[in-house]
Amino acid sequence: MAEKKLKVVYKPKADKQIYRIMMYINEMGYPETALNFAERLYQFGNSLGFIPEKFPICRHERYAKRLLHCAVFEHNYIFIYKTVRSQLVIYNIIHCSRIQ
Repeated sequence: MAEKKLKVVYKPKADKQIYRIMMYINEMGYPETALNFAERLYQFGNSLGFIPEKFPICRHERYAKRLLHCAVFEHNYIFIYKTVRSQLVIYNIIHCSRIQ
Protein backbone atom coordinates (compact mmCIF):
# COMPACT_ATOMS: atom_id res chain seq x y z
CA MET A 1 0.00 0.00 0.00
CA ALA A 2 1.50 3.32 -1.06
CA GLU A 3 1.58 6.05 1.54
CA LYS A 4 -0.13 9.31 0.80
CA LYS A 5 2.00 12.40 1.29
CA LEU A 6 0.39 15.36 2.98
CA LYS A 7 0.72 18.76 1.38
CA VAL A 8 3.34 20.74 3.34
CA VAL A 9 2.56 24.40 4.04
CA TYR A 10 5.13 26.80 5.49
CA LYS A 11 3.74 29.64 7.59
CA PRO A 12 5.39 33.01 6.86
CA LYS A 13 7.27 32.82 10.17
CA ALA A 14 8.87 29.50 9.17
CA ASP A 15 9.89 30.84 5.76
CA LYS A 16 11.33 33.92 7.43
CA GLN A 17 13.38 31.78 9.82
CA ILE A 18 14.88 29.77 6.96
CA TYR A 19 15.75 33.03 5.23
CA ARG A 20 17.35 34.39 8.42
CA ILE A 21 19.42 31.23 8.88
CA MET A 22 20.52 31.42 5.26
CA MET A 23 21.47 35.10 5.56
CA TYR A 24 23.44 34.45 8.76
CA ILE A 25 25.54 31.76 7.07
CA ASN A 26 25.94 34.01 4.02
CA GLU A 27 27.18 36.90 6.21
CA MET A 28 29.78 34.57 7.69
CA GLY A 29 31.25 34.36 4.19
CA TYR A 30 29.76 31.10 2.94
CA PRO A 31 27.12 31.95 0.31
CA GLU A 32 27.11 28.53 -1.36
CA THR A 33 26.86 26.76 1.99
CA ALA A 34 23.97 29.05 2.92
CA LEU A 35 22.01 28.06 -0.18
CA ASN A 36 22.75 24.35 0.33
CA PHE A 37 21.70 24.50 3.98
CA ALA A 38 18.45 26.30 3.15
CA GLU A 39 17.73 23.65 0.52
CA ARG A 40 18.32 20.89 3.10
CA LEU A 41 15.97 22.65 5.54
CA TYR A 42 13.22 22.73 2.91
CA GLN A 43 13.87 19.09 1.93
CA PHE A 44 13.56 18.01 5.56
CA GLY A 45 10.39 20.04 6.03
CA ASN A 46 8.85 18.57 2.90
CA SER A 47 9.77 15.04 3.98
CA LEU A 48 7.68 15.46 7.13
CA GLY A 49 4.60 15.11 4.92
CA PHE A 50 5.32 11.40 4.35
CA ILE A 51 5.17 10.32 8.01
CA PRO A 52 3.84 13.27 10.04
CA GLU A 53 3.40 11.23 13.23
CA LYS A 54 7.03 10.06 13.23
CA PHE A 55 8.03 12.82 15.62
CA PRO A 56 6.31 13.18 19.01
CA ILE A 57 4.30 16.06 20.38
CA CYS A 58 6.67 18.62 21.85
CA ARG A 59 7.64 18.19 25.49
CA HIS A 60 7.73 21.93 26.03
CA GLU A 61 4.49 23.12 27.59
CA ARG A 62 4.18 26.10 25.27
CA TYR A 63 3.92 23.81 22.23
CA ALA A 64 2.36 20.76 23.89
CA LYS A 65 -0.76 22.74 24.79
CA ARG A 66 -1.38 23.29 21.08
CA LEU A 67 -0.51 19.64 20.23
CA LEU A 68 2.41 20.72 18.06
CA HIS A 69 5.07 18.24 17.01
CA CYS A 70 8.82 18.90 17.27
CA ALA A 71 11.17 17.42 14.67
CA VAL A 72 14.91 17.86 15.23
CA PHE A 73 17.00 18.67 12.16
CA GLU A 74 20.76 18.02 12.31
CA HIS A 75 20.90 18.31 16.12
CA ASN A 76 20.56 22.12 15.99
CA TYR A 77 17.17 23.12 14.61
CA ILE A 78 13.63 22.15 15.56
CA PHE A 79 10.70 22.20 13.16
CA ILE A 80 7.45 23.01 14.96
CA TYR A 81 4.50 21.57 13.01
CA LYS A 82 1.00 20.17 13.17
CA THR A 83 -1.30 18.22 10.88
CA VAL A 84 -4.34 20.33 10.02
CA ARG A 85 -7.00 18.64 7.91
CA SER A 86 -5.08 17.16 4.98
CA GLN A 87 -2.06 19.45 5.31
CA LEU A 88 1.09 19.50 7.38
CA VAL A 89 1.61 23.07 8.58
CA ILE A 90 5.12 24.11 9.63
CA TYR A 91 4.71 26.97 12.08
CA ASN A 92 8.28 27.78 12.98
CA ILE A 93 11.89 26.63 12.86
CA ILE A 94 13.98 27.43 15.91
CA HIS A 95 17.50 26.79 17.11
CA CYS A 96 17.65 24.16 19.86
CA SER A 97 19.38 26.56 22.23
CA ARG A 98 16.30 28.83 22.18
CA ILE A 99 14.06 26.18 23.76
CA GLN A 100 14.41 25.97 27.50
